Amino acid sequence: MERDELLGGLEDAGLTSYQADAYLTLLDMGVSPAVDVARNCSVPVPRIYDVLTELEQMGYVETLDRETLHARAREPAEFVQDLHEKSDRLSAVAEEIEDRWEASPLGDNKMNVTKRVDTVVDHAERLIREADSTVDLALTDEQLVAYESALTEAFESDVVVRASVVPAGDVGIADHPVTDVVTEIRERPIPGPFCALVDRTKACLAPTTRMPEPYGVVIDDDIIPFIFRWYFQTCLWTNWETVSHCRERSAVYVCLEEFIRDVYPLWWDDAVVSVTVRGMEPDSGRDRTVSGVLTDVKYSADSARTGRRPTMTDLSGQATIVLWTTEGRCTVGGWGALHEDLEVKRVTVDGVEWLD
Repeated sequence: MERDELLGGLEDAGLTSYQADAYLTLLDMGVSPAVDVARNCSVPVPRIYDVLTELEQMGYVETLDRETLHARAREPAEFVQDLHEKSDRLSAVAEEIEDRWEASPLGDNKMNVTKRVDTVVDHAERLIREADSTVDLALTDEQLVAYESALTEAFESDVVVRASVVPAGDVGIADHPVTDVVTEIRERPIPGPFCALVDRTKACLAPTTRMPEPYGVVIDDDIIPFIFRWYFQTCLWTNWETVSHCRERSAVYVCLEEFIRDVYPLWWDDAVVSVTVRGMEPDSGRDRTVSGVLTDVKYSADSARTGRRPTMTDLSGQATIVLWTTEGRCTVGGWGALHEDLEVKRVTVDGVEWLD
């Protein structure tokens, strides 16, 4: 290490520049007259006696009474240990400051990026507690269990929660009490990113641990969560089997395309499907709830009206259902609907009857 670096380190440890220079000089020279020490360092001769006395009081040197004042460096074990302890404390403080900065509450920006996945997971928990309508989750079984308290609050607020779960431990989700507060759980064997979509406008995403540099993203926006929603629906949800369905919930859908896929064959075979739709008027933004009978299903794929159950790809363009209500005809579209009377938030199946 260069002498300047040593001087800087000793000054960081609490020595003055004169004290540090005199001490290093004594280490190099051994037992020396005070005047010789001054001549070989930056300390003026009139000041060297005071500086050596100060170093002696601090335990760095000892002075010897001879014909002239001599000094030598003391055994450094004690204060070297002190330097190590200070270094460890400073290192720990630096790490703690970095951790607290990373874990500090996210701002009100439309998009926030953090290096800590835990920050995103913790933020998602707060969003679940504050949810109003829907929560979609892609996570491990251990993360789902850790959310039990937040999910209970969401359940008590009548929030529909769908969870795509990757088994990561010995939790045994199918038999865990958390299933009582999650509307539906599907299990997938393929690991993926942590993802949380709350009330359509909030999204949390953290890539898998295979990423060399972990990070997370929190979004509060009307557009980007729509893209994440299609990723969740097509890659993390539709293709996997249900392992748990909350017994206290009616048949409820928060994805119009999924409702159409399930109901279309019944409707095609002339079943009378009664539903209640909770949605939003695209023009006014006003929430509205309607109940009625399904009279038509429209989607833009060429295979429409064949009786075949449509795929998610078939429904990726236009997807509209038509209801006959007490107030007349009402059209309902999916997330981002522009031309329908309502943009769906939730569809509840009230009944299915077959005509004689």
